[in-house]
Amino acid sequence: MSYKFMLKGLGTLVTKRYLGPFWFRRRWLSHTQWLSRDQLSRLQLHLLRRLLRHCYNTVPYYRRLMDERGITPDAIKTLDDINLFPVLTKRDILQAGDSLISTRYPRWLLRRAYTGGTTGTPVKIYRNLFSIGSEHAFVRRQWDWAGIGLADRCGYLTGRLIAPPDKTDGRLYVYDPVMKELILSTYHLSPATAADYAAALNRYRVKAIVGYPSAVHFLARFCRSAAISVKLQSALTSSETLTENMRNTIAAAFGCRVFDFYGSAERVCYIHTCEQGSYHVIPEYGLTELVPLSPTDSSACRVIATGFWNWAMPLVRFDMGDIVYRSDKTCSCGRAFPVIDSISGRLADTIHLPSGRELGAAVLTHLLYGTDHILESQIIQDAPDHIRIEYVPAADFSPADLTSFQTLLGEHLPGELKITLRQVKAVIRTNSGKIKPLISLIET
Repeated sequence: MSYKFMLKGLGTLVTKRYLGPFWFRRRWLSHTQWLSRDQLSRLQLHLLRRLLRHCYNTVPYYRRLMDERGITPDAIKTLDDINLFPVLTKRDILQAGDSLISTRYPRWLLRRAYTGGTTGTPVKIYRNLFSIGSEHAFVRRQWDWAGIGLADRCGYLTGRLIAPPDKTDGRLYVYDPVMKELILSTYHLSPATAADYAAALNRYRVKAIVGYPSAVHFLARFCRSAAISVKLQSALTSSETLTENMRNTIAAAFGCRVFDFYGSAERVCYIHTCEQGSYHVIPEYGLTELVPLSPTDSSACRVIATGFWNWAMPLVRFDMGDIVYRSDKTCSCGRAFPVIDSISGRLADTIHLPSGRELGAAVLTHLLYGTDHILESQIIQDAPDHIRIEYVPAADFSPADLTSFQTLLGEHLPGELKITLRQVKAVIRTNSGKIKPLISLIET
């Protein structure tokens, strides 16, 4: 066991559960999930008005915007009054810079994160410590719905780096006994390592696996083909589109139910899966507007959302850049939360390496985190051992940013994969105008 990861786990535990409102928020959420639709609307209006007062008093960007438009916090009488504000895009956030950060918090108390991997535009986000405990409480409620308690062990196939990219021997996973997490290196997942990963899941008596759909699906396919038995209570997937084939394969391989959930580092919208298998918009987390793409078809909608909890860098009416299909159904779980039929905003190809490794969109575009001043980006595989990363630089993109980008690629990707960086004016769009973060041009 690595003491480095144990110490990191201890720091994570303290930050998520003891420096903020985790325990209070967890009890609160166990109650609010059973509120009626009217009660939830009143709660949302209260949280929205409180957030906008904070924005006006402490966030320069919103103080200027509200003054220019003649909006006062008291002008927000109904949830529909959110339409007084313009839609906020990632490009707007990049241009606004530090003016979107609240002056209420000393900068040294804020935590910095990056987003934008799956939609092609990396954005720096600041969070206050208080918001982290609330965030963790929302996440753990999804775990509760999946039957996973705080004391249960989970395996993780996400973007966490635990070994050099070209390492092939020794353990490519680490167990954190503090957070009860078995961290498996997604970057090293291949037919040569999958059996060890499956054995580790059994050895550590992991109850659930959490990860990118492409990675969890790869491991599930391997276990089925190799007749390896791994029995789990649940699989929790996010960050990429989960197809019905993926869901069925994962469920069959691990004998479990699959709980797919949607969110982002901007922390404005959550869509979770309940015990009955329905996708629900989480109303206590933020005000999520589902804006129809067409006046004649209200099912396909853009996701525009305002997060209630990150007061360090609040985002009002943020365009997630993703598409969901709304439903008018009432779920038998008994919650009055809105129901979503499906989420289709994060479709992408998979990169296949000569060694047999497969890298999905989320794990590859995770490399954009930490790279500043890139407006758009796209990863294109044009040969079995080569990818081309096309990017659109912002006006303040510098040689230091390029060096940072190259360093991240070297730290995460194996030597068998050659990489070319190419600056472009715009990356390729789909017919609907969306950016596919990852495109494969080779046959597999």
